[in-house]
Amino acid sequence: MKALVMWLHLLGAAPLAVPDAGSDAGVVRAETAVGSAVSASGRLRVEVRSAAVPLRRGVQVLRVQVTDAASGKPVPDVVLAVQPWMPSMGHGIEEVPRVIAREPGTFDVTELDLFMPGVWELRFTLKGAVEDTAAVTLKLGR
Repeated sequence: MKALVMWLHLLGAAPLAVPDAGSDAGVVRAETAVGSAVSASGRLRVEVRSAAVPLRRGVQVLRVQVTDAASGKPVPDVVLAVQPWMPSMGHGIEEVPRVIAREPGTFDVTELDLFMPGVWELRFTLKGAVEDTAAVTLKLGR
């Protein structure tokens, strides 16, 4: 199996999606970083990962990792909210994406319908032990 993964990697094949070991067996672990940002205070780093690369318009399933910007360690006891926003159109979406907390500092964001191709911002609000905001920019194809 390891040889197969290396062979696919050398050929430039898309990363493999590995089933998540958490309570929702249907959620996949996202293997490719598609965007990241340092929070407004500079204390946190937010990374967005996806199994579906390149990103295309439509419903997304993303993994979000929140880490300490200085140490790179996951930030525990954080509640994450996300507001998708399309800057060029001046609007977001009305439907609230589902956020599922996983291990400390890791979240799955599902039911995220980015219905138009183009540039989107995921505007994150982080509350708990640390309160902050961050915006990660994503570019979606057709």
